[in-house]
Amino acid sequence: MSMKVLFCGVGEAFDETLSNTSIFVEVQEHGNVRKILLDCGFTAAPSFWRFAGDPLDLDALWISHLHGDHFLGLPQLLIRFSEHGRVKPLQISGVSGTSVAVKQSMELAYPGKWDRLGFEVQFIEASPEETLHLGGIQALAIPVEHSVPCLGIKLHAQDLSIFYTGDGRLAKHYWPKIEGCHLAVCEAFALEADVPGHSSVSRVTSMARQAGIRQTVLVHMQRQERRKYKDSLPVYLEEAQINGFLPEPGDRVELQKKGPGR
Repeated sequence: MSMKVLFCGVGEAFDETLSNTSIFVEVQEHGNVRKILLDCGFTAAPSFWRFAGDPLDLDALWISHLHGDHFLGLPQLLIRFSEHGRVKPLQISGVSGTSVAVKQSMELAYPGKWDRLGFEVQFIEASPEETLHLGGIQALAIPVEHSVPCLGIKLHAQDLSIFYTGDGRLAKHYWPKIEGCHLAVCEAFALEADVPGHSSVSRVTSMARQAGIRQTVLVHMQRQERRKYKDSLPVYLEEAQINGFLPEPGDRVELQKKGPGR
């Protein structure tokens, strides 16, 4: 049993050097492999294609919220799937309004193409605190405080679990929902500043300590903050007693559950 997490993109909306934050998760369980992409913004699709290995095998997409840097890469992604002759159905799940937003973006980008993709798109829109299956993997949608409705997602398979915030801060009364997660991928827009609708490194480290997160990854850091603090962040996290890091595109984390007798 394993969960492999690939950071296709790690940047915020307007970073000229880093693709929008987009996380590729591969879950291997009982010989089956499930592949899930968490968010796909307007600069994320090429990075997914570059790093994913077998992108056509994608089972499901999760859209945390309807800002362009988290879902407007879908027209490019879907059309490329179509060009490659994909026939496998694709699940797209996310916040309320995802179905309409995706179809509207497709019509704006490539008029008339939606009905000629060549494969079925299955939409599932989640409610806050709803349990669902994402690409066949058990998931929990957790509300996150942002400028628009946003749902973080916790994926759980056997004894392994990961959590992804999307954008924004997770209210303290939701911290028990992610207690003991093996990996938390968290938006940390600033180092310590309180930016409305966003989280910070200091807030994320407090959450990680209290919730007992095994490993914490910081993404979507504001481009100037990232440049300013990138080199000093390892010391900051060490002093905060947090096992964590600031990833680069293409970085990977693998979580494994050992079988009996191992």
